[in-house]
Amino acid sequence: MDSAQLYRMLVFANVVEQGSLTGAADELGISRSMVSQHLKKLEQRCETQLIERTTRKMALTEDGQQLYHHCAELLLLAKQAEETTQPKSTELRGRVSLLTPICFGEQFITPHIGEFRRQFPKLEINLQLDDRRINRLENNVDIAIQNETQQPTDTSFIKLGQFDEYIVATPEYVQQHGSPLHPDMLLNHQWILQTSTHLPQSLLLENSYGDKFTIKVSPFICCNSRHGISQMVKQGAGIAILPSYLVENEIAKGELIHILPDYHLDKGGVYAIHPFDKVIPPRVKAFLDFIQTKMKTENMKD
Repeated sequence: MDSAQLYRMLVFANVVEQGSLTGAADELGISRSMVSQHLKKLEQRCETQLIERTTRKMALTEDGQQLYHHCAELLLLAKQAEETTQPKSTELRGRVSLLTPICFGEQFITPHIGEFRRQFPKLEINLQLDDRRINRLENNVDIAIQNETQQPTDTSFIKLGQFDEYIVATPEYVQQHGSPLHPDMLLNHQWILQTSTHLPQSLLLENSYGDKFTIKVSPFICCNSRHGISQMVKQGAGIAILPSYLVENEIAKGELIHILPDYHLDKGGVYAIHPFDKVIPPRVKAFLDFIQTKMKTENMKD
């Protein structure tokens, strides 16, 4: 492989990361037509189309996705080599793409973005708050923060903290509908569940003696977002299951009641998942280190 082919791969990776030929041209300091020529020669050398281009957008083909995974590593190594000659903080450049659930992002990420920008003023941030599971590779996500009840199967992740799941409702709701004293008493309540259907959902509860109870509850309100569920619960619209980190402050203030606190649901972990194996780009590692530090000072368990 000659140096020209390596450069074409770097151009291709830049096109994908910048989202356009023009963006890649600006990043590389060459003309848009040169970017187009390098991309065309790379496709000819690979004997396949890498990017589907229309007047409105561009998207990677299946072959393009596979090649980008390797070309991105080349680009990251090149950037890391360049950054070794630069200061470790304020001179870091590039873009960090972050995906996080809405509630988690609003509580733990967006309040600290200003501080991060002051530390790393030349780093660009692409922050997506979304409760859906989005294809991280197709969307060029550097860090995806996810709540999981089991350890991720991804090879590269960092555990930021852990949480319990609480059954909660407002004092007004409890006053109107009663406070359950046993899991069986949950069956008749107005549930707000994170689901897309009104089919019954199974809940497994375990008390401190190790006794386990499985019940099936039907949602009164269905919602695909914990952010939406949290808002509706606080309005007294029903009873719901939410992660402890979202409701502990409200419980402490008396704004929400922890239903059946002696019975435990699933425990979960908050993980920062990234696509990098042995070498994490400095721009990405800077954000990972920053958010890890913040999680230690927030209402998250180790």
